[in-house]
Amino acid sequence: MSKLNRSHYLLGCRFDNWLYLLRDNHFLIDKGRKAEVWYISAISLILYPLAVLEKLIYDRRIKATEIDRQPLYILGHWRSGTTYIQNILSQDPQFAWCDPVNTATISNCILLKGLLEKAQAPLLKSARPMDNMKYDIHLPLEDAFGLATISPYTIIHMIAFPHWFEKYIPCAFVADLPEEERAKWRDAYLYMLKKLTYLHEGKQLMLKSPDNTAHVPALLEMFPAAKFINIYRDPYTTILSTIHMFEKQMDVLAIGPKPEGDFPIMLEDTILGIFERMYRELFEIEKTLPPEQYISVRYEDFVKAPTVHLRKVYETLGLSGFEEALPRFEAYVENQRGYVKNRFQLNDRLREKINSRLGFYFEHYGYAMEEE
Repeated sequence: MSKLNRSHYLLGCRFDNWLYLLRDNHFLIDKGRKAEVWYISAISLILYPLAVLEKLIYDRRIKATEIDRQPLYILGHWRSGTTYIQNILSQDPQFAWCDPVNTATISNCILLKGLLEKAQAPLLKSARPMDNMKYDIHLPLEDAFGLATISPYTIIHMIAFPHWFEKYIPCAFVADLPEEERAKWRDAYLYMLKKLTYLHEGKQLMLKSPDNTAHVPALLEMFPAAKFINIYRDPYTTILSTIHMFEKQMDVLAIGPKPEGDFPIMLEDTILGIFERMYRELFEIEKTLPPEQYISVRYEDFVKAPTVHLRKVYETLGLSGFEEALPRFEAYVENQRGYVKNRFQLNDRLREKINSRLGFYFEHYGYAMEEE
């Protein structure tokens, strides 16, 4: 039996959502993960009455909350540098975000805030499983994981249920969801953002989740004046690192078994397919957005001079407060100088796939294509 994972993203899942996920996946559980399922079920069930109580107390206030300062979104495929740029921006006190407590359980993040912070703080000290980046209780996390605790409509669930991973892909490209499911996704997402806005007393939300890059049109429907920072990176490194990330996360977080067949190839093709569609659609959308609403930043340039590029971001998007936040930005950047990136070996098969499908990306961003 595998060791119980005390930091599984579904531990704070609202109990009704947890039951839906199990039923929707036909209760197909990997035999080595049955104890994990019982553990998640027990924690989720214990938290559920408190989630109901929290909703009874705060629901009216949350629903009445107006998101007057529309969100600032950080876009970019997984492993494009979105975490690094968000962590730096989180040093600016004008912004709010989805913190570790909100991410663990958006349904219990008010009444249990102090308890959850104490429980999570030691779990966040070690490096993430897919890279060497350090975390603490004050840094932001992906809003998609917070959404995953109250909604089945997020691509994150393919990590926990890899045997039917393909059915979660439309949860990134939410336009592909049936109308009823798309409305449920929108309602859950908007409620989460209203709750975050309520908790942070109207501060502007600064949000990062790579799948947001695939549903910018849906975000613009909700927030027509939202601003976007798109960070992009060399596609070979990005795709290799993303494959590594999903493999690592599935090793730790998968509840269901992997599908039959050559799963590494399935995963590779899935990631490449998402990447291709994500950027083909993004390149069309960015043509319609004015400069004061959308800016792109090259990762390789950004890491060399983060504050130089952040100054341009603030100026272009019309964001105030750069000079006041600059000392905090510089302190965080200096603290991260010992960060060591993972290195991956690109095989000929994957190189050929990337070259054959992503020529438009190389051309758009000016990356050189490797032939061998």
